[in-house]
Amino acid sequence: MLLDHETLFGGLPSAQVQSATRLGLVLKPDMDRESWSRLVAQLVQTTGQVARGTDTLVAWLGDVLAYGGVRSYRGQITEYAEAAGFHPATLRIAKLVCSRIPVLCRHNSLSWSHHIEVGRAFEKPDDVKHWLELAAKEKLSKRALRIRIRKHLKSSPDAKPQNGSGVAPFALLRELRAAGRFVQTQQAVWQNWSPQTCKLALAEMDSLVVFIAEMHARADSDELGSAAS
Repeated sequence: MLLDHETLFGGLPSAQVQSATRLGLVLKPDMDRESWSRLVAQLVQTTGQVARGTDTLVAWLGDVLAYGGVRSYRGQITEYAEAAGFHPATLRIAKLVCSRIPVLCRHNSLSWSHHIEVGRAFEKPDDVKHWLELAAKEKLSKRALRIRIRKHLKSSPDAKPQNGSGVAPFALLRELRAAGRFVQTQQAVWQNWSPQTCKLALAEMDSLVVFIAEMHARADSDELGSAAS
């Protein structure tokens, strides 16, 4: 079963959702945790019933997850993804893309895959706007857009020199392994943390959340591309 976004929007609770486009969902402000959880559950259930991988529902779930923030669904994204019929990386990257590309900046003439390419590569609003407008104006395919973006990033003045590039990844992996071992050996400490301490820890790890989402997306790039196309 495949439904258009207007039909899907009609089934959403008006008390929580303000408006919707083919590639975006605008939620009403000050939604409480319980209402947010119900909305996620409804979208996940709907996604599992319609054609898997639809652009609209992936984008909408990304908006809801981005609205909720890390704290609202920590540890549940795999469960959401499985219920919706997606790989967890699909929802992780959808949340990242939606947090970087506001609904009003998205182009309905482009696919969700185009937005993924731009959202993964750029964080600054001006860069996001420029590349989406360029893709729409020149009618670039997803592959052509990816090639253009990679070429731009390689030639950017901010690009890091490649000398010693073989050393840096191993150094980073070594530090990540050390951090992972340390966290594992300290389970008796963090398992007893209060909710307030957990919130502080999550705030400190925000950059790691983005890093993990990007690693999942790259590791599962083939599956992610097919799910979002």
